Amino acid sequence: MWRELFVTVAQLIVASPMEWKELDREKRSRADFLNRFLYPLFGVIALASFIGGLWFTRNGDLEHALKNSIISVVAVFGAYYIVSYVLNETAERFELEKDLFRFQQFTGYSSVLMYALYCVIPFLPGFFILWLLALYTIHVVHMGAVCFLKVPPLKRGAFIMVASGLIILVPTFIHALFSFILQ
Repeated sequence: MWRELFVTVAQLIVASPMEWKELDREKRSRADFLNRFLYPLFGVIALASFIGGLWFTRNGDLEHALKNSIISVVAVFGAYYIVSYVLNETAERFELEKDLFRFQQFTGYSSVLMYALYCVIPFLPGFFILWLLALYTIHVVHMGAVCFLKVPPLKRGAFIMVASGLIILVPTFIHALFSFILQ
């Protein structure tokens, strides 16, 4: 399971057109997608945030590590559900059918770079330049829009901008909001 998870993440980042086509052919069930991809990935994010908050930050202690874990998990979980719901509700504007599970899959797979950043940043807390890599999400979203959702060409540009903006900005906003509230 773990090998498959990391291969999927790496393939979506490195060879996204091929992986998107493979994911479209697989037709995973909801339970398979959640239990074999999304939840383990969120667990890795929680663990990385905890370890990074405990040992890799200045004045790291148990309270700080737990807060970091909670903030990161709430940010990625909340963003996942908000983005997939918003994309599902706006699907008709992009000449797509409403299918919440399909948009949940799209959101989960398109967010792999953000999830990877949430795994790496706790170990390099002062290296904010890594957040520029989040812009690569636009490419992953583009390939997903073409190969997975099959967005019509005339609506593709607008869809890519909306989906990319949501995938990058919603977790960032939730993370900033909860960081402000809890710390």
